[in-house]
Amino acid sequence: MTTDSTRRALRAHTRGHWPMLRATGTVTLAFDDRHRRRMAMTDDSGAAFLLDLPRAVALDDGDGLEMSDGGWLRVVAAPEELMEVRVPGPAEGFARIAWHLGNRHLPVQIIGDTIRLRRDHVIEAMLKGLGAEVRDALLPFMPEGGAYGGGHAHSHDHSQDHSHGHDDHHHDHGHSHDHGHSHDHGHSHEHTHGHTHGHGHER
Repeated sequence: MTTDSTRRALRAHTRGHWPMLRATGTVTLAFDDRHRRRMAMTDDSGAAFLLDLPRAVALDDGDGLEMSDGGWLRVVAAPEELMEVRVPGPAEGFARIAWHLGNRHLPVQIIGDTIRLRRDHVIEAMLKGLGAEVRDALLPFMPEGGAYGGGHAHSHDHSQDHSHGHDDHHHDHGHSHDHGHSHDHGHSHEHTHGHTHGHGHER
């Protein structure tokens, strides 16, 4: 239960588009909790606040939350248990690995010739079977936006609408064209990963 006096995060701004020197605190969040609209949270000082955005946003490390009390919180991407994948040999091997991961709709982060994704023993065995080198890593996870419809939905006009429930993510994208054709694409991805600094959900 919240009241009007609850401290709220009202808007999200991408890194470089908010006054970082005015940050009054930080909030460290895992990937799942960085893609929300409305959620009770605790900042890194232990103070509670309500994430209360106009629409769900995919927050990245260094983004800023504009608070109802006039302050700012800097978003910090929490380290998570990941796998770092490298593919020795020709580029075709890397492309083959990327295709298999994309075919399973797994969120991945690509950095040069390295692919990062969440630790999963079944996927690890598959990757090694395809000739990849896999090692464990504890790092912030910032996957490619396309896995969940892409990009940020922030206050400087780079916006998309996303609606998220407690343990699932749904995305509906409708497109209409003047030549009489309409396209509707619905995607549903379920996730059961833990959350950092998340305390319940309100709708």
